[in-house]
Amino acid sequence: MVQKQDTRKRLILALSLLGVLLVAIGAVALMKVILPGKEDPYTAPNTTTSEEGDKATETEAPNDTPSTEVETSTSAPDPATVSTIDIQPMEITVSYVKGVGSIEYEVLRTPSGTRYVEFRSAELVGTKCTNDQGTFVSILASPSGDESATLTKTTKIDDTTYGLSLADPACTSNTDTLKEYQQSFSDAFSLLKKMN
Repeated sequence: MVQKQDTRKRLILALSLLGVLLVAIGAVALMKVILPGKEDPYTAPNTTTSEEGDKATETEAPNDTPSTEVETSTSAPDPATVSTIDIQPMEITVSYVKGVGSIEYEVLRTPSGTRYVEFRSAELVGTKCTNDQGTFVSILASPSGDESATLTKTTKIDDTTYGLSLADPACTSNTDTLKEYQQSFSDAFSLLKKMN
């Protein structure tokens, strides 16, 4: 009789623990449905682009249609020569002049918290710097005063200032190609726009 009571108590305890566990799992699942999480603001999936003539290959489909909201500037490139990349975590569309090779990007934050997108190319990876990733240009959103000193161009969209920062040529062994990539993004920087 005592053994049956001990077994019954253990069974009730086990079922109670199982019930609490199921309620906790259900609550977490319900919270994820009710309050969906946002994408991690510190990183974003890389997108790779490769152009061969008029053909573009991307893991994220490029928007080769030129922007209809082109700034009227004498330095803006011909919209027919421009391709775009949507940077979803930052909700911007970045333009660049067609003709450069593969492009990867990653959305990061500076130590002070400024969000930026860093553009890279495997073509530009050098052996002079440790862990060089072939970074050629970065676009910062709302750069701080210290960060503004590194910018070569800025533009303001709505109430947000965006700055273009060119990578130092010290790491790459292919400075001519680095200049081509940088020029491509620099020439089309005035076409930067918010995503629709």
